[in-house]
Amino acid sequence: MSSGQEKILEYLIRNRGKWISNQELRRISGLDDAPRAIRLLRQKGWEIHVRGDGFNLLQSPEKGEGRGERKTISEKTRYEILARDNFRCKACGLSADDGIRLEVDHMTPVDWGGTNDKANLITLCDKCNRGKKAWLNSVPSNNMKTIMNNTTVEARIESLFDNFPNQDIPSSLIQIVSKGAFDWQRALRRIRKRTGKNIVPTKDRRGYRYFKD
Repeated sequence: MSSGQEKILEYLIRNRGKWISNQELRRISGLDDAPRAIRLLRQKGWEIHVRGDGFNLLQSPEKGEGRGERKTISEKTRYEILARDNFRCKACGLSADDGIRLEVDHMTPVDWGGTNDKANLITLCDKCNRGKKAWLNSVPSNNMKTIMNNTTVEARIESLFDNFPNQDIPSSLIQIVSKGAFDWQRALRRIRKRTGKNIVPTKDRRGYRYFKD
């Protein structure tokens, strides 16, 4: 790893979760082509999100006890997942024809033991994926582990809303909690009918909120 690349990585780690501009990375690294250094870091497994002229470090490629191994998803696998999901976001249903960028992500996050197995990969649009990751970074992992320990799709979804009432929950996160069940919307309707809980779509139609008094 070059000294410039090391400086970029150290800076991103110190500022994890913040958007860092390309100009700022050039300044601290002394590199004219900072985006190339970012590409090399991503190839090594560092999960760095790119948005326009900015970069944001989300996860490291480290592997610990009880965690999955972070490896780059190959282009072949990525295409196979996109084709399997009919080139549409599994959370909101949009496609590239709607002006969004499709991404392949993990249903069960790597930090929860998720792997690059195809059964654990899902197609999401960039907006749904950003919302999901921002939400995951804001909640205690112990809560999510408890939720995921429920044995049925309905139990996991209901536990999710019970743990986080009066909060907007992205559809992409509900999809993760359902562990890939394609009928999670039907499960949600059954929960509302059975419990009478006031769970309604968010204004942007990209998630749901459980209004609890």
